[in-house]
Amino acid sequence: MSVILRVGAGIVVLIIGYFAIGFVAEHWAWFASAAILLGGTALAAWVLLRSRGHERHDHVHTAERQQLLRTIDKMNIPTYDAMVGQLLVRLDAKRVKKFGHRQNDLGCNFVVTFTNGKRVIVRAKKDDRAMKRQNGTRHVQILGGEIKARWDCDGGVLITNANLHWMHHAARNESVAAQLGVLILDRDRLAEWIDTGEPPAELRPVRAALQSTANQ
Repeated sequence: MSVILRVGAGIVVLIIGYFAIGFVAEHWAWFASAAILLGGTALAAWVLLRSRGHERHDHVHTAERQQLLRTIDKMNIPTYDAMVGQLLVRLDAKRVKKFGHRQNDLGCNFVVTFTNGKRVIVRAKKDDRAMKRQNGTRHVQILGGEIKARWDCDGGVLITNANLHWMHHAARNESVAAQLGVLILDRDRLAEWIDTGEPPAELRPVRAALQSTANQ
């Protein structure tokens, strides 16, 4: 009896399969549309959930960076200079020499000598509320003019917690900096360096020199 039932069940399955295949073949366009619709809906839901996850992560990440920047903003000048000095010491450099402040308050100077012999003058300039108002161009120009004449270096770096890339001033500052061989590390890039512990690409050991000087 069980054998007969199994055979009968197999025949029923074959018959149902035959008619099902025939029905699908007759209405293939409808099934294809339904499959595409369901697949597209599933893909859209996956992308949406994934993007929301990234948004939450980016929001937390941004909040942490903003808190870090607020901490930097509250630093006094000696503390800020010491922080920049610590960042430079962690580079793959042979020597980091500090020269301190000058009476004209342009900022604290560090000369960094890399293992390949390249030298860069790094100026740490705490935002005094005048840098953003003056767009930072004056500091870039002064540093650029001192790279060779005063410090005998291959490039310059301006590190500041001021935002020199706001609105239409970013293009001008970057253009002037590129012409003078100055790398601008302002508010966002400084926070990224401190947060990640990774120096900017232009100062990493594999490069050991400013990109701008390599093109000169």
